[in-house]
Amino acid sequence: MTSIRSSRVAALILGLVVSGAGAQQRTAEEYARILEGAERVAKLQVPRVVETLGLKPGGLVADLGSGSGLFTRPIARAVAPNGIAYAVDIDEALLTIVERSAREAGLGNVRTVLAAPDDPKLPQPVDLVFICDALHHFGDKPAYLKMLPRYVTPGGRIAVIDFEEDWPAGHDRMRYTPADLDTWMKAAGFTRVGSYDFLENSFFVLYRRQ
Repeated sequence: MTSIRSSRVAALILGLVVSGAGAQQRTAEEYARILEGAERVAKLQVPRVVETLGLKPGGLVADLGSGSGLFTRPIARAVAPNGIAYAVDIDEALLTIVERSAREAGLGNVRTVLAAPDDPKLPQPVDLVFICDALHHFGDKPAYLKMLPRYVTPGGRIAVIDFEEDWPAGHDRMRYTPADLDTWMKAAGFTRVGSYDFLENSFFVLYRRQ
């Protein structure tokens, strides 16, 4: 297993859905260092992804399964000064790290949200829900996605990035395809409006609420 793939596997363990065994092996601080590693940042092309989202000042965005806030911070910059970037995760220790990194970066528009595994618990509907390397951990993905419209403004979007061909070891039962996702999103009331292929071994798709 390459170091890049190992980094991505670690990112998943303490994302929106946490593996208990993995959590015992490393602290949130240790995982945050992995998530923020230079190789992983380069692999995910963070600036290009955020630019592709076409965010505007004043926007409301939820980074679902935010982890250390790798995407939350640039999203916050893109929607500043009046917009809000919500970092949503079920791991409180990681959210503490997000809060600290936002302060250090001088970002006053980051809000953390402690979610439940089956509910992001956002305080208001948002213009965009962003989900990177987290959706495959959801036990009932179709049901979760059907719940999301209550948290998305009319005409709002959902962006999903996840593995495509080469999945990490131990993830066989979590596999799904972009075609599966299209079916679930259509049932949830969303239509695909964009697809991008610049990420190695990851699909990146955008949907809009009907």
